[in-house]
Amino acid sequence: MTTFLLLLLIFFVVIPLIKSMTAVYRARKAARRFFDQFRQDTDPHSRRRDNPRQQPPRPRKKINPDDGEFVQFEDLPADSSAEKKTVSETVVEQQVVDVEWEDIK
Repeated sequence: MTTFLLLLLIFFVVIPLIKSMTAVYRARKAARRFFDQFRQDTDPHSRRRDNPRQQPPRPRKKINPDDGEFVQFEDLPADSSAEKKTVSETVVEQQVVDVEWEDIK
């Protein structure tokens, strides 16, 4: 009787568990292989490793190397109109209440 229960356990629990684990392992391996292949196809550095003659040309610099990195700023005189602030009056309106709230118990 014990061997019969052991065989049932093996056939109905252990074997399907092993099959599902191998299916998950194969799916993860296929996905990893797919992403690695995609990464190699889109990586510009991987092409250069295969054939060094296909290096893309270097982009030109937009800034002339004769220009320096330091920019000299000059102080502008203070504007007298900025100091004069116009005072505007604000009109306070009453708040409109649409609904009277009451607590629900």
